[in-house]
Amino acid sequence: MKFFSPTSELKELLLLEHIENNPDTTQKAIAKIINGAVSMVNVYIDNLEEKNYLYRDYKSAKTIYYNITHEGIKRKNFLAITYLQELLKLYKLAEENVENFLLGLENKGYKRILIYGAGEVAETILAVINGRGNKTLRVIAIVDDNKEKRGKKLLGHHIIPREEINEYEHDAIVITSYTFEDDITNRLNEIGYPVERIERFFTE
Repeated sequence: MKFFSPTSELKELLLLEHIENNPDTTQKAIAKIINGAVSMVNVYIDNLEEKNYLYRDYKSAKTIYYNITHEGIKRKNFLAITYLQELLKLYKLAEENVENFLLGLENKGYKRILIYGAGEVAETILAVINGRGNKTLRVIAIVDDNKEKRGKKLLGHHIIPREEINEYEHDAIVITSYTFEDDITNRLNEIGYPVERIERFFTE
């Protein structure tokens, strides 16, 4: 995750979730799940065992099963719902930013757009548009220069090459690539696409 450094609460949630489904797990696997050091796993487990969230079942000298308790399940569910609430708040903030951008497009009179860049940003914008109900703005297709993506779909929208742009009736192209925003703008300029119909999500 790019925006979340695992807090102690998140590590606790991930650990409890993991052992509930994998009682025969290893400390190495647990360390990977919680993004922590193997040397610290025992510390985490000791702490959770003291709180009666889990207990160790020694099958042999080398084999240990980790079992979540009833209190551990309650704790895991509480942490999960709290985590979800925080994510929803962040999503609401991002959704408002996208909505303001879409309203700006509509205020310019755009009704049919192409999105250039079939990545995570495009997927997020499509999800917001799909949830808007009867708004007039529509995405006609997704443009992408990655040959491996062509012919596929992103949330039901066809991914097409740049060469097919003129085959789709549209009002503007929205560039949704952060890394290649300038490159895409230059490519559109090279084919003579009207600069006034190019909208950039990251740069006004």
